[in-house]
Amino acid sequence: MKDKVLLHNIRYFATEQEKLLHEERLSRGMGHASPYSTLLAAMGNHWKPGCFEAVKRMAERTWQEGYQVCFYEETDRCLNPYDAIGVMRNCAYMKALREGWEYILYVDNDVLPEPDTLVKLLKNPVAIQSPIVAYADGQDHGLKMPALEKGGGLVLVTSCVVSFLLVRTNVFFPWALGGFWQDGIGADEDYQFQKFYQAGHLPFVDTNVTVTCVEPPHFPLDERKD
Repeated sequence: MKDKVLLHNIRYFATEQEKLLHEERLSRGMGHASPYSTLLAAMGNHWKPGCFEAVKRMAERTWQEGYQVCFYEETDRCLNPYDAIGVMRNCAYMKALREGWEYILYVDNDVLPEPDTLVKLLKNPVAIQSPIVAYADGQDHGLKMPALEKGGGLVLVTSCVVSFLLVRTNVFFPWALGGFWQDGIGADEDYQFQKFYQAGHLPFVDTNVTVTCVEPPHFPLDERKD
């Protein structure tokens, strides 16, 4: 009988907190060079009052909890409102893959998260998730998400708004060279999440977490002229 071979696996850590996060990540099944690290990608820099400060406070709180985080603004590539948002989202996840982040958090310029929002979401072992996104005017604007019952934990959904969306970057491996998100009228959230589903992924909403969105959702097809 062949003797069992001992394979060495020696990992060095800069801090004790880094070591603890690594061990916690291993306990979930698979390791990562930088477990729970998150590239926080803002889509442009046209911030509504108070929103930049709120997102920055969230990034700082996440770092204080021991997670690696980078908060940056993606270049606005739009000629007309939203006409290149797909390209911007593609650039963001390519950056996340290239730099080795485990997660990417997409944020629009009109969200007001609480400081601990990202920390709470990172504790969920799912690949694609969003908090409940509620609108400041108290209306649901025809969407199901704002009306979800709060306090029910993770809820599996078929699609959700992408105003505040956390995605594990390996979901984008099939599109590592870009091209997942699309521009143009008709490439709405439902279409994009059908692409996720084709690759075997469905999103979750954490109903224990709510993020306020200052502006109502934008539906380009509602503006067409017959």
